[in-house]
Amino acid sequence: MKSTMNQKQLSRLTGIALVVMAVAAAMSMGMVFAPVFEMTPDQFAQHLPRLKMPLFFGILGWVVILMCDLFVSWGLYELYAVKDEGKSKAMGLFRLIYSLILMMGIVQLIRAVALPSGDADTTYDLIQSFQSIWQFGLIVFGVHLLLLAGLVCEKKTILQIIGMLLFVAGIGYVVSNMADLFIADYESIRSRVEAVFVLPMILGELGLAVWLLVRGGREVSFPKKQCVSGSC
Repeated sequence: MKSTMNQKQLSRLTGIALVVMAVAAAMSMGMVFAPVFEMTPDQFAQHLPRLKMPLFFGILGWVVILMCDLFVSWGLYELYAVKDEGKSKAMGLFRLIYSLILMMGIVQLIRAVALPSGDADTTYDLIQSFQSIWQFGLIVFGVHLLLLAGLVCEKKTILQIIGMLLFVAGIGYVVSNMADLFIADYESIRSRVEAVFVLPMILGELGLAVWLLVRGGREVSFPKKQCVSGSC
C-alpha cells in the first residue's frame, strides 16, 4: 500500500510538472522570446530599453521549465521503470541531457540581461545563442519522446493515442531541428514544416500530463504485453 501511495503521488506530481512547464513555456516563448527571436539587430537595439523587464520574467519562466524538466526526467523514469527499466533509463537520460543543454542556454540569457542596456549587439547575440543551443537540445528531446512513446503505449486506446502523439511529436522535433543544422536558410520554411507536427507537439505531453493526473488516483499496473504499432 505504501508503494502504491508513493506511485500515486509521483504520478500526480509529474503530471502537474508537465502542466506547469506547458504554461511557463507558452508565456515565456509566446509573450517574450518568440517576438524577440524575429527581430533584426537594429529592431532589437531600438526596443531593448523596454524589453529588459519582460526578458527578466521570461528567463524566470525558463528557470521554472528547467526545474520541472529535471523533476519530470526522474519522475517518468521511476513511473515506467516497473515496465521496462532499460528503456526507462534511456528515456530519462535523454530528457536529463536535454535539461542540461537547456541549462547551458539559460546561462546565455542570464548573461544577456546582466549586460548594460547600451550593449545591444552583445545582448542580441547572447539571446540568439540561447535559441541555437535550445534548438539543438530539442533534437535530444525528440529522441526522449520517441522512447517515451513506446513506454506509454499500451492496450488501452487512450494510451495508444497518447503514445502515437508523442511518437509523431518526437519525429517532428528531430526532423525540424536536424534540418536547421544542415539546410541553409531553413528558418524561412521552419514554420511550414513544424505546422505538420504542431498539434502532436502540443497534445502529446499535455495528454500524458492529464493521464498521469487521472491515473494518480488509482492503482497502476502495467501489462506485460505491449501494443504493436509504429510507436510501441
